[in-house]
Amino acid sequence: MATDRIRFLHCADIHLDRPFGGRGLKDYSEMRRTDVWKTFESIIRLAEDELVDFILVCGDLYEHDYASRATIQRVGSLFGRLTIPVVVLPGNHDPYVANSWYKTWNWPDNVVILDNEKPTVRLDALNTFIHGEGFSAFRQDTPDLSTVTRPFSDCFNIFMLHGTLDMNFSNRPFNPVSSGELADLGYDYYALGHFHNLKTDFKLKNAANPGSPEPLGFDETGDHGVLLVTLERDEHGKKALDIREINLAQKRYVLLNLDMAAVSSQEEACARLGELLCSLDLGRDLPRVILKGRTPLAVDCEALKKPWMENYPWLQILDETRDCYDYGAISREENLKGAFTREMLQRLKDCEEKGDEEQAMILSAALDLGIEALEKGRIDARFDGGLFKGSDRERRLI
Repeated sequence: MATDRIRFLHCADIHLDRPFGGRGLKDYSEMRRTDVWKTFESIIRLAEDELVDFILVCGDLYEHDYASRATIQRVGSLFGRLTIPVVVLPGNHDPYVANSWYKTWNWPDNVVILDNEKPTVRLDALNTFIHGEGFSAFRQDTPDLSTVTRPFSDCFNIFMLHGTLDMNFSNRPFNPVSSGELADLGYDYYALGHFHNLKTDFKLKNAANPGSPEPLGFDETGDHGVLLVTLERDEHGKKALDIREINLAQKRYVLLNLDMAAVSSQEEACARLGELLCSLDLGRDLPRVILKGRTPLAVDCEALKKPWMENYPWLQILDETRDCYDYGAISREENLKGAFTREMLQRLKDCEEKGDEEQAMILSAALDLGIEALEKGRIDARFDGGLFKGSDRERRLI
């Protein structure tokens, strides 16, 4: 039977006042920023309803470049109405720099900001010790873990980190650490932030990343929310960890594929699109439909989505279809197209024999693009074969 226990909310990457754009619809940004605020307020209510002992905010509470005085006042008011500690760690979007609101604002007494000057707090009434490794600049390399205070035997010990765990980002460092390095510290729970999707299956079993409580783009599909964490210690001193996921998000980004290979007309494509959309949650889901497959049909994407805009005003349609080419016939031509096609087909065959699917996908797209360029003297802007999704601003550097 447990003789000692703490329960707390673990959240991160809220990104208050983040700009949303790129859709050409002026109301979209305002709607999504309002959604982020609603979800933030839901976190406060959840803390009250669940009677948790404290809240951890593991970085990127707000956007440094956009957060206004009114925003910080509102945040402070919401935190201040709580009777429990709120421990905040600055992230790479809200670093502890000279003009940071963390430095210049008069925060409520229950709010603790962990920074490079004061990275720890001990909550004596809860027998809890917390160390934080956040950001004092917009980008920083590997943290010096040799200075980290060792855990206390009589406490629950929590390590907060805004950064990357077990990932090699040598060109774009964001507090990179390994599971082994953290495990050697001996903390009871590693509360992570920085990546916007939930992850609880790290090599380091007592580490978790809650993701953004309100999803911010199409690379953040599925449910989003916070973690309700319980740490218990029994009469023999053995500690147990329980992590519960709680969905709080106002919206959900949904990616749908529409196979156009057997579609013969714009009307049929519209009907197929309707079948896909009928499974969505009206008012909650934000769909992006990607047209796939080989087809000679030139689809008018704007006309395709027009009948559905009343129910799905934020619907996106991306055309990643490919033209239909008879590569066998082209490869027999005694010209530049034929030579190019023969070479690419041989390389594709080599990839198939090696089982290299990623390289085969790249070569297949390159073959399509090459033939299109040779035949038409240009490449349609609509087509990238799905290879360059990383350039989408919503698949941004987080």
